[in-house]
Amino acid sequence: MSPCYKGVCLEKLKNMDAKSSSFRGDINGLRAWAVVSVVLYHFGIFGFSGGFIGVDVFFVISGYLMTGIIAKGLSESLTSNKRFSVLDFYVSRAKRILPALIVLCGFVLILGWAILLPDEYKTLGAYTLSALGFFSNIKFRRESGYFDPASHENLLLHTWSLSLEWQFYMILPLVMLVAWKIRPKISTLKIVVLLWFVLSVYWSITITPHKPTAAFYLLKSRAWELLAGGVVYLWANNLAMVKGVRRAIEGLGFLLIILSVFIFDQNSQWPGWRAVVP
Repeated sequence: MSPCYKGVCLEKLKNMDAKSSSFRGDINGLRAWAVVSVVLYHFGIFGFSGGFIGVDVFFVISGYLMTGIIAKGLSESLTSNKRFSVLDFYVSRAKRILPALIVLCGFVLILGWAILLPDEYKTLGAYTLSALGFFSNIKFRRESGYFDPASHENLLLHTWSLSLEWQFYMILPLVMLVAWKIRPKISTLKIVVLLWFVLSVYWSITITPHKPTAAFYLLKSRAWELLAGGVVYLWANNLAMVKGVRRAIEGLGFLLIILSVFIFDQNSQWPGWRAVVP
């Protein structure tokens, strides 16, 4: 039997971590499909009217990976002198995100200097600041909807999702750490993440018909998509499942993503209940 400590079975956690941290062809395949979907949507390619759902796929993947990193760090703190550090988590995220973001913003500013009028360049500077400060989703929410034609002319429109993810990264480790301090068991994390997921789904479905722009851009109506990945990691990642059944579930999930790309469009209220489909 594998050793357990305070309800945390070490072998089980090891298996969970191995599945989440090793190279995952399925996850990389989903990432590729998500990128292609979003790009083809923005180019107006026929059949990709719902390609914007690629962003939602990225959210789920990010939530899965980040929950795994935090859960692993917390579990290791029980069996070693190494304590989970929220600050270290923030720094590691910043190291992965900021370099590319800074290069992108720098390139956009140089390009804007060459082709934009002074007033337009000033506006671009404000968008650049919001992107680097990870609040561009809030700025876009105050100005225009994602599907408005004017928004698609903004070179930094796509940074809204990065800002939203960063805001989630700021909150998730704190919530999980507090839950762990109260009761250091994986089951505690399962309950907390699942409850947060359910509340966010409810809020998203409720608010989307009434405030679609706010629902699209803001974390409180989008958190459930990232938390869906967390729920999968904590609840389903270590389930014993026949290979054929697992493949069937994977195939069904991918089919729903493909169908979503084709059946949804800019007139679909999003996220709301429709975002549950992909």
